[in-house]
Amino acid sequence: MAKWFILVFIIAVNAVQGQAPVNPMQDNDIKRIDSLTRILYGSIPSHSPIAAEDNRYSSGNDFERKMQLLGSNIPFEYHPLVEKHIRYFMSYGEQYYEMIHQRMKLYFPIFEEILDRYGLPTELKYVSVIESNLNPSAVSWCGATGLWQFMPYTGKMMGMRIGFPVDDRKSIVTSTEKACEYFLNSQSLFNNWLMTIASYNCGPGNINKAIRRSGGKTDFWKILPFLPQETQNYVPKFIAAAYVLNFTAKGKNLSHNLESIVLAPTRIDSTLHLQKISQYLGPDFGVMELNQELLNHNTSLAHNSVILLPYQASMSFIRNNDSACTYARYQYMGYPGAGSSYQKSSTYQKPQVQSTANRTPKGTYRAVYTVRSGQTLSAIARTHGVTVSQIKSWNNLRTDRLRVGQKLIIYKRR
Repeated sequence: MAKWFILVFIIAVNAVQGQAPVNPMQDNDIKRIDSLTRILYGSIPSHSPIAAEDNRYSSGNDFERKMQLLGSNIPFEYHPLVEKHIRYFMSYGEQYYEMIHQRMKLYFPIFEEILDRYGLPTELKYVSVIESNLNPSAVSWCGATGLWQFMPYTGKMMGMRIGFPVDDRKSIVTSTEKACEYFLNSQSLFNNWLMTIASYNCGPGNINKAIRRSGGKTDFWKILPFLPQETQNYVPKFIAAAYVLNFTAKGKNLSHNLESIVLAPTRIDSTLHLQKISQYLGPDFGVMELNQELLNHNTSLAHNSVILLPYQASMSFIRNNDSACTYARYQYMGYPGAGSSYQKSSTYQKPQVQSTANRTPKGTYRAVYTVRSGQTLSAIARTHGVTVSQIKSWNNLRTDRLRVGQKLIIYKRR
């Protein structure tokens, strides 16, 4: 099904972005594909609990019998530590589970597609739940970052771009693919899913050390006392999360489980600023949140010409690509009304530009200043002999925060 979606998406992109102009009949076909795809994929449940009920298992055997209903290659076995973490997860309030189900609706379809592509058990998606609570912005006390909490050293070792202007650990797709590669490598070493999951927390070296200290045991629960303290709780926590989200009332949320948010990789002009795309499409699509790996929000600096958009926003952007690019270009040039009063439409209407004499204060000339590293608004204002409030007014700035490379319009005295 994922391959079918990619095929439909490629057909749509090629049809709209090809060299030949789009005729009305072809545009109508694209809109039909858009509608059918959105209906098909949006109606796929993001999460289907096996039995969302309040009844607890009566014994360890009853627990394992229930977990076998998942049909996973991972042995979800009972252990007193699993019982402890189930009680821990069940103590979380409704606000936490509302947040988790909302994020599952967005991320689980992507996780499942990528895990399936790598031939891995889809239940590994629960690793991200215990790692980051499905938060791509999560940063731990030791610097682990993203949905899958990659440490800087591990991420760079696996070929991830980490540092300005891009951090792949915050990428939804790239971080998931790298997590899959890690799982595959560990499974090839241990041929034991519980040890593989444990190695994601403490590394393969600590797993091998625990095996040696246990006298060569190959059963995970028998090497458990020889693992680091955090890892001893890591696998039981993973099993507990899988149980709670599939066999308790906490795993059911009809507001979010019955549909998915379809995300599509979208090719864009690499010179476009992500913030301009976000302003053009509107705040409801969460463009900035879906592409947090672009730290500068400038795709050309990240050498990245593909971003992730909700399917509906992606198709709208592709259909109106010329309008979006023109909108971004005029807004960059500082024409009034380009940001707030612009009404989006399939045909871009150039704003009514006032004459230079009317726009430029008397006795001044217009200059464009590029913000450098470490500079503040007050320092720039002092350098040019103007006030901070003037710079904010000229550039429609709501805060004093600046980005390296940002363009500021400044009216200097002649």
